[in-house]
Amino acid sequence: MEICVFGAASKTIDEKYITEVEKMGEFLAKRGHNLVFGSGCTGSMGAAARGFKKGGGKIHGVIPKFFKEDLADFVNWNCDRMTYTDTMRERKAVMEDEADCFIITPGGAGTFEEFFEILTLKQLGQHRKPIAFLNIDGYYDKLIEAMDYSIEQRFIKPECRVLYKLFTDFEEMAFYLENDDMQGLTVHDLK
Repeated sequence: MEICVFGAASKTIDEKYITEVEKMGEFLAKRGHNLVFGSGCTGSMGAAARGFKKGGGKIHGVIPKFFKEDLADFVNWNCDRMTYTDTMRERKAVMEDEADCFIITPGGAGTFEEFFEILTLKQLGQHRKPIAFLNIDGYYDKLIEAMDYSIEQRFIKPECRVLYKLFTDFEEMAFYLENDDMQGLTVHDLK
């Protein structure tokens, strides 16, 4: 499978996140999977790429052309394949199209935005790809509380909880990514 990993590019995040994401990448690559990602060499993105490479996987980086001039020191130039886009919006579209599933690792505003876009597309029936959170040290607990509050307030249907899952265990996460069927739900169940 081609696994899209979303996560931070920050150079200042705690090492506990870096270490765990790198281990995850290696674990998934050893299962025969490859990475498609935003081509970052730092933060969670860099860790995922190092892990996949260490495990023998291929990595496909996707970056907007302006990164070559403005953000070159954040780019992993050692990708097996590199795709250049004109915009950030196109970058996400390429990653979404190439991926068979998604993993959300700890990240900031960009990662949240990527998650909500793929979640919305899944809810609208535009894809049925698994979405997994790697919930390192409870990082995503508060986000899930906010989602649960929106469900409680009836802004989101309770059935939408099956569209994503949180994991701390790599084996359980891999099983979900390789086998999820959305419990048979369709767009009509989710809207």
